[in-house]
Amino acid sequence: MTATSQQLKSKVWKNNQASFLTTESLKMLWENQIPLIRLQEFATPQECENLVAQAQLFNFDSYQDVYPKIERIGITVFEYNHISKAGYFQAVEQATKLRDLILAASFNPLERLMVKLRECTGATVRIASEPLDGGYYAGLIRKIEQGTQLHVDYAPYEQSGWEVCTITAQLSWNLYLKKTASSHGKTRIYDRQWQPGDDQYKLDSYGYSDTVIADADMITFQPHVGDVFIFNTRNYHIVEPMDGQRITFTSAMGLLPNGEIILWS
Repeated sequence: MTATSQQLKSKVWKNNQASFLTTESLKMLWENQIPLIRLQEFATPQECENLVAQAQLFNFDSYQDVYPKIERIGITVFEYNHISKAGYFQAVEQATKLRDLILAASFNPLERLMVKLRECTGATVRIASEPLDGGYYAGLIRKIEQGTQLHVDYAPYEQSGWEVCTITAQLSWNLYLKKTASSHGKTRIYDRQWQPGDDQYKLDSYGYSDTVIADADMITFQPHVGDVFIFNTRNYHIVEPMDGQRITFTSAMGLLPNGEIILWS
């Protein structure tokens, strides 16, 4: 067996199930010892319905150069990495105003999550910022209904030169706001993290060949409205297509070497 194939098949997770949010479980998730944390009933059905209603008063834009189509309100460093860092920070103010307008008329899941993280860890939890450019944008309202390709989200690999590239681990949290009753639209997370050299498996701007997760353990979860799921986005993951609506509120979370937790989109 070659070193590469051994690396691809290595197993890290200590279990294959969702954990509750605790100081210890969050530490284990940063370290990729567990696959998933679930916060049940993070928001009420009415709160979720109100946020969706407010968001749908505005236009959802689509990611550029991403297939299948993913629609969202908000901006991402992923896209501006191919445009310019300056362009991202020029767009932050307007994007933040729109987000705050929607949340003021419904509720603020971003602030609610940050409070829970502070209570859980005692750490500083803040929006990422650049010394010369100011704060990042955080909080996408996103529709993923046609599924995604197999991919990772990992700023140290993708965002060289941004504060977010200095993190030691990256998670994503997703609050499920609306989901058509269906057995489709599940998320699959693999016990296989991105490693330098994985570009040989890359198909386009973000997708990877299934070869990269050959024989890797996997966890699948079916989202429920009002729940938050948090997972390590250096792990390869994919969202299955579904026959209906799937709307989430989401951002990235990173752990800095000094123990601070930063959020951004």
